[in-house]
Amino acid sequence: MNNFFTRLFAGITYISLIAGSILYSEITFILICLVFFSIAAYESHQLWVKIKPKEGYFQYPIPQLSVILSLIFLISVPFGGLGFDEIYNPYSVLLIFILIWITDTMAYLFGVNCGKNKIHQKYSPNKTWEGFAGGFLCCIIFSVFSFNYIHEIYPLWKTVLLGVFIPIFGLIGDLAQSKVKRAAGSKDSGILIPGHGGLYDRLDSTIGVAPFAMLIQII
Repeated sequence: MNNFFTRLFAGITYISLIAGSILYSEITFILICLVFFSIAAYESHQLWVKIKPKEGYFQYPIPQLSVILSLIFLISVPFGGLGFDEIYNPYSVLLIFILIWITDTMAYLFGVNCGKNKIHQKYSPNKTWEGFAGGFLCCIIFSVFSFNYIHEIYPLWKTVLLGVFIPIFGLIGDLAQSKVKRAAGSKDSGILIPGHGGLYDRLDSTIGVAPFAMLIQII
């Protein structure tokens, strides 16, 4: 129970920092992203060093590069894409984070209560297809709900695309990060966030989603 409340408090603090920085100003958003992703890049590098890469995927510093590129993509979202040619719109990137958090939270709840079929026994033994389906459906439902009843940030077709693809790319980011951790023989990427591990652990879904989120801005 103590671990639950520790994990809950750490999660709320993390979400508050992200959401607060986005809404406060473009400077605070960029600074928080730079700090968080720099730490995640360092944690990914520490894992990569443990692997002692010799061939294949781990021969090159792909985990670190994925974190850095995702940082650039994510920062560009509220500015309309990599051209950075639009006025800062905090709600465009806040919606991305909210959909990621809803997906992760509901996938966890559905997985705990209904999960039976493992997605990948080796790399992510705690994730199930039932959990993914629950997070997927809730993400789509909230994306449509937000368009109709909260705030129209994107056109409807883009909003629905976000609801559909954020769970998919989030899962890809999670599995890719889990593969790095398993290869390094580590359960967590760090100890910075009690109950969650490191920032690389917390940002795994965001790292997977960031390229798609940037793409939505420019199409």
